[in-house]
Amino acid sequence: MLQELLASLVSLLIVDPLQAEISERLAQARAPQAVIADVRTCAEASLPGLAERAMAEPLWVVTTALNVWTGQTAPETILGNTPQCDAALKSARVYLESRGA
Repeated sequence: MLQELLASLVSLLIVDPLQAEISERLAQARAPQAVIADVRTCAEASLPGLAERAMAEPLWVVTTALNVWTGQTAPETILGNTPQCDAALKSARVYLESRGA
């Protein structure tokens, strides 16, 4: 029960805003919808691992959420720490770096 609550909290405060920011930046860079969908899938797949980290490090949730909401943390740094996201973020980086998004 507690893990489900933390997963919801992590999703609401961290994953959803990160996913929205990356998707917006990719759309501005005119990335293909497939790349945007891969990033969305990556964000969703990273949720269990991030929820486990939240269980182990409650302070991490607070600091990460604050950094995400204030723009001090790039979305790629949070999602990039999960193995599910390697390929998706590599594809996204091509568009984000080449088009200055």
